[in-house]
Amino acid sequence: MNILAFNSSPRDHETSKTELVLQKFLEGARRAGAAAETLYLRNYKIKHCLGCFDCWIKTPGRCVQKDDMTDILFDRYLQADLVVLASPIYHATMNARLKLLVERTLPMMDPLKEVPEGVAPHRFEKMPKVVTLSVCGFWEQSMFDAMSLTWRMCLAGDLIAEVYRHSAEFLSVPEFQTLAQPIFDALAQAGEEVVRQGKVQPETMAALTQPLGPPEILARLAREFWSQGAGG
Repeated sequence: MNILAFNSSPRDHETSKTELVLQKFLEGARRAGAAAETLYLRNYKIKHCLGCFDCWIKTPGRCVQKDDMTDILFDRYLQADLVVLASPIYHATMNARLKLLVERTLPMMDPLKEVPEGVAPHRFEKMPKVVTLSVCGFWEQSMFDAMSLTWRMCLAGDLIAEVYRHSAEFLSVPEFQTLAQPIFDALAQAGEEVVRQGKVQPETMAALTQPLGPPEILARLAREFWSQGAGG
């Protein structure tokens, strides 16, 4: 299996929790025999979708704009067996950088094609399956609800797993490493299961979303963390 991950975090590798969680997941995927590569969207120039629908009518399957999405990322997406779309939570959903990428995948759809309910009207015969992955600093798993709804509506049957980790800022704190290790193990297990089984088992999902402590303590620590100007 050829896996291509798109990481939209603006942070560097040392501070990005999206990167931390993503690479744990890909570690397990590689353990199951997959080849995995990560592209960092901060390194690419992606223009806004113009809403012109030329990619549906005038130039079917190809955007009229010339940028890194058209010249590089669009074809790389289609060539993968599995795509991982990774973003931190910004205002209850994916960040703007990943939204740019997603909007520019519009040429992959054919609005004139009749398909059963719950199936995306793909223009191309071969389309990758998709895993969505996200982190947030808040301590409630419900922070991912809005983004999850978006993905399920947009990706339909192509979406095979959603991997979301709350309280992510604590995963790299030394004092939390004993509690974090089972979560890292579960993330790797999720990557392995996606490759071998095409899904994440419920018990693995429960393990990777388990709390790191009582919500009131996590809330207090998070507020202290943000008050120091950390994050971004």
